[in-house]
Parts: sequence; structure tokens; C-alpha cells
Amino acid sequence: MQQHDSHSAAGATFHQILAREDWQNQTITHLNRLPAHPTFASWRDTDAAQKNQPSAFRRRLDGQWQFSWARSPFDVDARWLEDDLPDSRSTPVPSNWQMEGYDAPIYTNVRYPIDTTPPRVPEENPTGCYSLTFSVDESWRADGQTQIIFDGVNSAFHLWCNGEWVGYSQDSRLPAAFDLSPYLQPGDNRICVMVMRWSAGTWLEDQDMWRMSGIFRSVWLLNKPTLHLCDVQLTPQLDALYRDAELLVNLSVAAPVALLEALTVKIELWDDDRLVASHQQSPGSPIIDERGSYAERAAIRLPVERPALWSAETPNCYRAVVSLCRGDETIEAEAWDIGFRRVEIKNGLLLLNGKPLLIRGVNRHEHHHQRGQVVTEEDMVQDILLMKQNNFNAVRCSHYPNTPRWYELCNRYGLYVVDEANIETHGMVPMNRLSDDPAWLPAFSARVSRMLQSNRNHRRLLSGRWGTNPAAAATMKRCITG
Repeated sequence: MQQHDSHSAAGATFHQILAREDWQNQTITHLNRLPAHPTFASWRDTDAAQKNQPSAFRRRLDGQWQFSWARSPFDVDARWLEDDLPDSRSTPVPSNWQMEGYDAPIYTNVRYPIDTTPPRVPEENPTGCYSLTFSVDESWRADGQTQIIFDGVNSAFHLWCNGEWVGYSQDSRLPAAFDLSPYLQPGDNRICVMVMRWSAGTWLEDQDMWRMSGIFRSVWLLNKPTLHLCDVQLTPQLDALYRDAELLVNLSVAAPVALLEALTVKIELWDDDRLVASHQQSPGSPIIDERGSYAERAAIRLPVERPALWSAETPNCYRAVVSLCRGDETIEAEAWDIGFRRVEIKNGLLLLNGKPLLIRGVNRHEHHHQRGQVVTEEDMVQDILLMKQNNFNAVRCSHYPNTPRWYELCNRYGLYVVDEANIETHGMVPMNRLSDDPAWLPAFSARVSRMLQSNRNHRRLLSGRWGTNPAAAATMKRCITG
């Protein structure tokens, strides 16, 4: 199967988009989706970032959307892109449509819920058509990049904005971001999201759980300025004496080369309202390879003397604020909670900060008895408190990456986290049928690499799993050896 050129799809009609059947093709993991990155808020001043105040440039689109259901993508009327269909009704986002009166939830463990014919899925493929009309501040249209971010959609979807096709994504458990800037217009804007219950990605998501569909996690708008931080990786490192530390910061700036010389990046580490350490420098990486140098990158080591250490019992968190500046002006700031800890294995013992660590863990699905796979922050906090009250200190995200807010709460409350890629294929016969097929490698490896890129700033992660069963071993081997 051939990858489609996402640029050639621009301007394609509704029927031309559907005729490609991207959801039937295991080599197409996305079209026009932005690279994975940590959770951004795009504050425009460091004080708001340090205090974790709501950002005026990150807007939640959760609420009541219009929804229509069809038995197949090909049963959807193309006029839906322009106006809601006669059978549409208001439905909450996030939600699973099976919990809103459409279709039926399916529970299964090993056996797939559909006939095993990968990469093909049934022609009768339940399809949810979501639409929302919204407006954006004129300043968002005038400057920078406006992204739309879907935290979780099961299992694959096409996106349109004001009647124009924007892109496609699969992998139901990782955020999918798209650049809406070219499609936004003054006044009202209409987005349409066509969600297919089954896709080629379904064959990689054979977890032991209820199978449901829809936009089941939050949807966001994010406005980044023209000059902005496009990637930030934070790596807290504790020395061998478990006393002093460094915060390693690797970042990339989106800016024309001619403007980079006028910019600086600033790192600040805060303990509540106390500034612990800071550093400021111009972008520019010392790494030189066949491309040349990397003027848009920066690698910074920030020394930290005797930090309070992080553990599940004492979850001491610092606030790392990364700012992009021009002179005295702060163009943009991003921030994350971090903790300093050192995980080792010595003489057969798992050590945390030099002391033996006994894991008392629990497997946790994102599931609610009334809302299906939709979990609120209140639900997450309740789960954490129940775990702590029953002396659990660790949680496994079985069997997929969780909603981004979950990792932030585990940081603050104190839980060791085992993250897990959204890969499980134990219903295949033979079980290694997909993991031994090179045509599936892009889909396998994308789920691992995007999980790492999305969640790497949450250093409470004790470890990461690259999937389950033979899929995990095959993915790990191929990602390492190529």
C-alpha cells in the first residue's frame, strides 16, 4: 500500500477523501498531523506560567457539539460539511457515543470484536459525525499558529474546517494536533470531525476492555505566537551521591534564521515563590553533523544545589519555566512540574534515591461506570486517593497512554507511573502476525515514539512499556536496530 501525499489532498472533495479509505491502510498513521510534543499552554508572561494560571491562549472546546450517526462513512451526506444533518442532535464532548444511545459497547479480551482480516475492517463501519461552530479572537488570526488538539479519539478521524479538509489521524490514546491557521475566518468557524469506529489502528488496540468510540477526551485550541517554543525536553538528573542535581533542557525554537540572533531562551526553576536557579542564553546548539549546525536549538545544563528529592512518599515538585525572549520582552513561556530522583538497579535491587524501593502497584483502566472511557479530573483524583489510602505507590497505565492531566496529578500526589504504548495484538493468529510484518512497522514505531515525545517531561515515570505481548518485543527490537 502506498502513502498518500497529504498536500495533494488539499482541496479534495468530501467523496474524494472518503474514496481513499485511509482508515483501511496500515501505512497511513496520519495526514497533516503536527509532530508530537509535550503539553503546551503558551503563556505570554513568566509569572502566569510559574503560578500555573489559566492561559488565555489555550482554550477548551469541550461542551455540547452536534452529532449524527451513520452505519458507514459512505452513508454520510456531504452536505454535513456545510450544515448539520436533519437527524443531528446535541451531544456532550467528551463522550462515547455508545453511552449516548448510539451503537453498542462491546466487551472482549483476546478475541477481536470484528473478523480478523488486517488491515481491512468491515465496510459497515459505525461512523460519528461531530460538528461545532466557534469563533476565535482576531488577534489569533493575525499572529502565530492556532492548533486544534484532540486528546483522544477512538479509533480514527478526518477533520474539516469551514468545509476544507484539514487532516487525518489514528491512535486513539495520544493527542493529535493540527494547524488550523490557514482555514480560520473572521466570525464563526465550523469544524467537522468524522470518527470511524474501526480502522487499521484497531488491529493494534486489542486490549482487554470495553470497546467504545467517539471523541472521549478533551479538545483544545492553542495559539502559539509566530516566534515560539516548538519542543522542550526536561531531564532532571541527580548525582551519584543523591545530593546535588542538574536540570538538562533541550529545546527548539520556531523562528526564521535571520531573527534567531535577537532571541534568548531563559530557564527558571521555582520552589513555590522562591527562585532556585536560572540561566539565559541565545539559541544555538554545538552539535554539528551532515546538516551543519542547529541555530534553532539550545541545550542547557542548570545546576541545582541540594534539591528536595521526589518520591511517592514525599512528592517534592519544582516548577520549571522555559521562556523565549527578545530583549526584555517575554514572547512566550511554557512550564512543567518536575521532581529530582534517581532510579537504579544495583545488586538485584531496585533503588530510588539510593534506597530500596518496593513497588506496590495497580493496573488502571480509564473507565467510568456511567460515562464509559470518559474520566474527569475529579474521577482521577478519587482514584489516586483510593490508591494512596490502600498503600499503593505505583500505577500501570494499562494498556495505553492516559489523558495528559493524569500524569500531572501523579506528579503532585506522588505515584510511580509505568506508561504503556497503545499496542496490543494478542488476538492475532499467529500472535506475531503483525509484529513480524514490515508493513506494520511505521504504525508500531509511531505509537512508541509519540508516547515518549508527549510524556517525557513527566519524570515520575518509573518506566515505559512499548506495548504488550509479542508486539512489545518486536517494536522494541525494530526501534533499536532499525
